[in-house]
Amino acid sequence: MKKVLSGMALALSLTVFASTGAQAGSTQQAVGCGIGTMIFDSETGLLYSLLAMTTNTTTFQTVSMTLGLGNCPSGASLRGRIASFIDFNKPQLAMEVAQGKGERLAALVEMYGVKESDRPAAIAALKSNQITIFSHQSSDAIELEMSKTLQAYTA
Repeated sequence: MKKVLSGMALALSLTVFASTGAQAGSTQQAVGCGIGTMIFDSETGLLYSLLAMTTNTTTFQTVSMTLGLGNCPSGASLRGRIASFIDFNKPQLAMEVAQGKGERLAALVEMYGVKESDRPAAIAALKSNQITIFSHQSSDAIELEMSKTLQAYTA
């Protein structure tokens, strides 16, 4: 019974993925941006989409999106890039916000566009509001709370 259910789940997921790949005009439209999409960009079909997706996943697609590498669209929203950065670095970022220092925290404050002269005050504001910020599970909700906290420091 388990084998039958597993087989049906696999077949269903491949069918859904194949239809997504068939509707998409390119590998990037089917699986998103990243290193794998760059490698298999001119190819279409389920096999290439699977290869691109696997490569994207194993080569940190989130990093590619956050830093704008690997053919990720330049028009991606800043809020989305910040949310991806938060999602990828959440445990370390929570610790750095609590300490009021760290490379990830500095990069995040810079991503928000806080002027260098305002960064110490902005970091202090994040630190004092850390419980509210990190009480949320979703990266989007954390990003929203950070945005509210840093509103006075952004241009």
